[in-house]
Amino acid sequence: MSVPSIQISSISKKSIISLPEDCTYEIIQQLPEDTSILHKFLFVNRFWCKCIISILWKIPFNKINENKIKQTRLIHTYLGCLDEEEKNYIEKDNLFNLPLIQKPFFNYARYLIRFTISELDSSVRAWYDNYMELKYERIIKCIMNSIYHLFIRSNNNHLESLEFKKDWIHSWSWEKVLQDNIKLSSIKKLNIELHEDLKEDSDYILSDLKFYNILLSRCNYLQSLKIYFITHSKNYFKYFSSNQIIKMIQVQKNLQILNISNFYQYGLELTKIISSLSSQINSLKELQFIEVNFTNCSLIGLKICLNLDSLSFTSCNGLTIDHINSLSNSSFKLKSLYFYDQTTIYQNIITKILSLFGNSLTKFGTSLLTDFVIETTSIRCSNIKYLSIIIENDDLLHHKIFHWIYNLELLELDIIIFIRDTYEFFKLLGKNLPITLKILKLSCHYISHNSLRNLFSSRVDLERLIFKNSYEFTYDCLMVIYEYIRYYKNFKELTFKTYKKEWSLRDLKVLKEIKKYCPLVNCEFGISTVEEMLDECILEDFLF
Repeated sequence: MSVPSIQISSISKKSIISLPEDCTYEIIQQLPEDTSILHKFLFVNRFWCKCIISILWKIPFNKINENKIKQTRLIHTYLGCLDEEEKNYIEKDNLFNLPLIQKPFFNYARYLIRFTISELDSSVRAWYDNYMELKYERIIKCIMNSIYHLFIRSNNNHLESLEFKKDWIHSWSWEKVLQDNIKLSSIKKLNIELHEDLKEDSDYILSDLKFYNILLSRCNYLQSLKIYFITHSKNYFKYFSSNQIIKMIQVQKNLQILNISNFYQYGLELTKIISSLSSQINSLKELQFIEVNFTNCSLIGLKICLNLDSLSFTSCNGLTIDHINSLSNSSFKLKSLYFYDQTTIYQNIITKILSLFGNSLTKFGTSLLTDFVIETTSIRCSNIKYLSIIIENDDLLHHKIFHWIYNLELLELDIIIFIRDTYEFFKLLGKNLPITLKILKLSCHYISHNSLRNLFSSRVDLERLIFKNSYEFTYDCLMVIYEYIRYYKNFKELTFKTYKKEWSLRDLKVLKEIKKYCPLVNCEFGISTVEEMLDECILEDFLF
């Protein structure tokens, strides 16, 4: 017996209406964050609007891409969300009046999951430059401080990452703001910036210490911890001991990534920090050192980290063969090694690491491309699938590098090249791409259609091609890419940036044809798209 269409319609309608709000919310949260369809759902009803707003305002700083107009609108919206205490902190001692801003329909700060102080600083300066002619650093810092407080105060345990900067946080009553014991417990990534120990010397320092202790008690499930040290004159800390850093490491339940940056002295304290990783022997997977001096430091504490599989050294000094020898017979097997330094004296260090761990490596990155390093890698590292290299000058543009690349069974190749004339580079690269390669990432000064023809001369069946720099991408360039993508049916992603101010009709036609053969085309243009204009509407709090 057939059911009348009217009855079916009625049943369908009733089913949709009766769907619980919590189920609807979970479904909406699974929608892609970058799709333009999200904007259409804003006007369905109040509940749908709230759900979509929570997605659009997760990472608002990422969406504005240093666009000063968008930065100004974003900060304008956040200033409207400030409470009286936060406004008074900006105005009271600065003889400064904030503009009258109507309170937004939503407190957008509550949906934030990720931001950096650098992003906040850049956006506040864009707003301030638009509002005032004379620049006062104190006022800018006060505005940043109040918005930072707004983010912490408003957030209902959504924040996934946070930055802590010493001498930067105003003496807020953090205990009052953070009465809810679960606030900040959602943080998975924490960046800590220090230039000395946290001591009870002044109001600012006291507030720093109190807030740090709150982080210490709440943030016990960090996956990533970055410690960045700010040095004073002659590259010396005022005073430093490792106790507070060690406490933060030891309270973690699942620390996977540790980054130590800008550490130029106190090798014994660095040794203590490394030794404290014994509390994370089952979880720690990745260790990154950036601009670290290893003089008077021991790495022997790393030997017991059972699951450590990635080591990275960038612009470090003080490393010796003894440091590397101390890692012999370690409990871990490295899968990833990154060593970026142009000082050739470290070629013995990197080749020693390759001798110890090369057989297990699947990912390798370096800027130290000497014959000795290439030869050692060729012999010791036969399982590399992901390679990242930096070519600094023409002297490194020789056949041995490309012959080495050709003989690897790579899945992904990431090359950064700083030489001006890229024609010869693309010619050599095109002839030596391994047939196993699926992902190619390129960063260079200039790309022409002839360079691209050289690149595609190998006829390697790529799946993803990613250009990381901005280029003009002329019609001829687009045509070369189109011809390549049309020929290979497995192509899945093309990502590129361009500084072109406008596109001709034939350019747009080629882009349209490219999209027919490539499921994902990411283009960052110098002109506004419909999605960007809709984003601007959101930033203006269009709901009023």
